[in-house]
Amino acid sequence: MMKKAIFTLIYIFATIGTIFAQQQAIGNWRSHLSYHNVTYTEPAGEIIYALGNNGLFSYNTDDTSIQCYEKANPLTDTEITHIAYSKEYKTLIIIYSDKNIDLLVNNRDVYNLPDYMNKDIQSKDIYHIHLAKEYAYLSTSFGLVILNLKKKEISNAYILNKKVNACSLDDNKIYAATNEGLFTGVLTDNLLDINNWKKVSDISYTYLSMYNDNLIGYINSQGIYLINKQDYSYSQLTGGYYNSMKTYADKLIATNNNSAVIFNDINNKNYFSSNEFEIAHLSYNNGVYWAGGYKDGLIGLKINESDKTFEKIMSNIIPNSPIRNLPYFIKFEGERMFVTGGGLTKQILNNKGTIMTFENNTWDYFQEDGITELTGARYRNITSIAEDPRDSKHHFASSIGEGLYEFYDKKFKKLYRLDNSPLESALPNDPYRAEYVWVNGLVYDNNQNLWMLNCTPYHQIHILDKNNKWISLHYSEIGNPPNFEHALFDRRGWLWAAATYEDRGGLFCLNHKGTLEDALDDQHKFMTKFTNQDGIILNYSIYCIAEDKDGAIWIGTNQGPLVITNPSKVFDDDFYCTQIKIPRNDGTNLADFLLANTLIKTIVIDGANRKWIGTEYEGVYLLSEDGMETIHHFTAENSPLLSNNISSIDIHPRTGEVFIGTSKGLISYQSDATEGGEQLSEDAYAYPNPVKSDYTGVITVTGLVRDTNVKITNTSGKLIYSGTSVGGQFTWNGRNLQGNKVSSGIYFVLAADKDGKQGIATKIVIIR
Repeated sequence: MMKKAIFTLIYIFATIGTIFAQQQAIGNWRSHLSYHNVTYTEPAGEIIYALGNNGLFSYNTDDTSIQCYEKANPLTDTEITHIAYSKEYKTLIIIYSDKNIDLLVNNRDVYNLPDYMNKDIQSKDIYHIHLAKEYAYLSTSFGLVILNLKKKEISNAYILNKKVNACSLDDNKIYAATNEGLFTGVLTDNLLDINNWKKVSDISYTYLSMYNDNLIGYINSQGIYLINKQDYSYSQLTGGYYNSMKTYADKLIATNNNSAVIFNDINNKNYFSSNEFEIAHLSYNNGVYWAGGYKDGLIGLKINESDKTFEKIMSNIIPNSPIRNLPYFIKFEGERMFVTGGGLTKQILNNKGTIMTFENNTWDYFQEDGITELTGARYRNITSIAEDPRDSKHHFASSIGEGLYEFYDKKFKKLYRLDNSPLESALPNDPYRAEYVWVNGLVYDNNQNLWMLNCTPYHQIHILDKNNKWISLHYSEIGNPPNFEHALFDRRGWLWAAATYEDRGGLFCLNHKGTLEDALDDQHKFMTKFTNQDGIILNYSIYCIAEDKDGAIWIGTNQGPLVITNPSKVFDDDFYCTQIKIPRNDGTNLADFLLANTLIKTIVIDGANRKWIGTEYEGVYLLSEDGMETIHHFTAENSPLLSNNISSIDIHPRTGEVFIGTSKGLISYQSDATEGGEQLSEDAYAYPNPVKSDYTGVITVTGLVRDTNVKITNTSGKLIYSGTSVGGQFTWNGRNLQGNKVSSGIYFVLAADKDGKQGIATKIVIIR
């Protein structure tokens, strides 16, 4: 029996609302998409919609609030390519890159139209949306697809067997600008019959727009033209290149990066420019021009008639978000998350140098501008980051291409490369060898020395010790330049490094025995093949490694996971890996290897010693501690997960929120496991608290140690529920031992470690 003397009642009820406001409910998803590169704007009354990095957000001009629209909250998909707003039906048409279609009605309700996406058509690209009455006309690679906004359905498709760049309508005809010329169809004819479409001009227009009953066309790189609707001759209104053209109320607007031409009527146009920002797109609403300003976000503008320039009246409207959707590498240092945007592939990526941080729900970024000018080297492809254990403002970042970058307080300090460090090129004899300084896998050891992996045939490991002295290590068995990617130090202080890809892949282990500069006493081994528990030799490609809480090393391969259950035997001749076998339970006594044929890109261990597995094609698996049970399998099809292609995962140590990097951006899932503390915390608390009648989720108790025994009682001491924590967290469904919902009242949470030596208590208020 638990002794009352070991409990300290924690009265945190008065502040629990503040704590819960910062905590996600278990099972909740939230996207962390970038909205920085604004390329399109669409006014809808007091709401201005904007596309930033293919994500949708809105700005409310009445109360200046910003709203983001995400997959499952409330949208059905991700990566938006086109939007258009129907004022009459208060509907935003949303087109996705996979050709899925959403209708966002009243800025609240979403109606999904997946039929077009699901059609078995070779090419389904959509290039333009035109609105007319209750219809939205989609210009596609084969003709026109018509949406009925009133009925919220796809009503027709006009097959022209040619690419349609844009279309427009007047009271009598549809005008379709195709890559073979201008075609027209009379609205009263049967336009499902291709023979009722007439080619009226050989000119290939890129954009079409109806302006004051005039048909306006844009010819790529030539200019904007008035098209005679009788004989389809055309006359130039203005020359030049424009990247957009559309009618807004009484204005026709065309833009070209940092300038625009605005027509107040067909014979009255003015040119406006900006030297402060670029213009991807310009719209107009109630006297204000709204610019998609690329990296400058959504910008509200007015015109200075005297010098024909734009003046900002609202600028840099951007939701707090990542600067790019490039979550290649995710790593928590304490409660601060680092995200880098590079990547290791067989081809060198040219992703702009990207280091982002997320802390207290706020995004921030390391310096980017000016680094290339200071170093003379392209700032690109940052693949990992390490925080100095002696100074949380001091960081190093690896680059596939340029070497090692040093930052202080997020400001660039130094680039270590061929001419000022021992770092080596993957192509030492190439005239452009300075662009092949591949560095990855940054990690500090327990003695505050920075280790890094260098793709080179010579010194594959370099150390920048705590006194800023370089040490370079060579191991002949590694051979050709390996694509080293991930590294970790295990609980023994041994280094493990994963080299990816088939031709230069393998797993390296090093026991340096504490003598960094004396390699003669080192134990080291580079493994390109593995033997499993049945004596079968496995020639698998290695992609990632992780150490679990029992000291086992989990290896992600292109054929599922391998587990080194006793890593201390890695240098022995009889060393082997375990391939976990999952019984079929079909009476045959047969079993299958866990996740066989699955390419595993990342493995992360949570506070309950469970394994989060990120794959290249199959989404995310959550496995039990021993891997025998699949607790969750999240895919883009059955969850808000943005993509099934996973690049990285890491977990917030206090909250248990799982951050998942995908090929389409970053998303997080609130798990039920947190890191258990060394001892039970006097700051332990339950949330939500109070539990109101409309709440249907689980109640969470956090601040525990791993495998904490938890009992929930009423005020008279009767046992209501009991269980064991998952890592440092325990969940209760608000029901008693008989499975019935408990009534209103105060309930006490009594928690003790598994040895019964420590205990704490808190309370939960339930209001039915």
